[in-house]
Amino acid sequence: MVKRRDRGYALITALVVIALMMSAGALLAASLQLRMWLLRQEVQDIHLTALTDAGLAFALDRFSLSHFWNGIGEQSLGEGTFAVAVEYGEKPMTRVVTVTAYRGSAARAARAVVLLSDYFPPRVVSWQTVPASPL
Repeated sequence: MVKRRDRGYALITALVVIALMMSAGALLAASLQLRMWLLRQEVQDIHLTALTDAGLAFALDRFSLSHFWNGIGEQSLGEGTFAVAVEYGEKPMTRVVTVTAYRGSAARAARAVVLLSDYFPPRVVSWQTVPASPL
């Protein structure tokens, strides 16, 4: 027969095991929540990068038609928008193209220096990300 005192130890041991299992479950849930947040951020960054690249490709296409193209306001594309601003560069036949992409409340901007030519397609000489102003 099991003594009364031994049954008390078994109950305490069972409660400790249950508490440890609940703690492990809470840590697992917090880890999964953090991973989902990081995944959403990565998807957001990929979308904004694609929108920025699309805006720059659009600008290069327009420059191949006219060296005097001066940009375009917000254009919708997929789940976001982009805008292209063009300024004259420091050197002749160069343009500074700033593309700003928006998706929800997030924004990303890139600035590229484009070299124009009468004989060759326009090409990007330099490219960098710049701070974007949110909507």
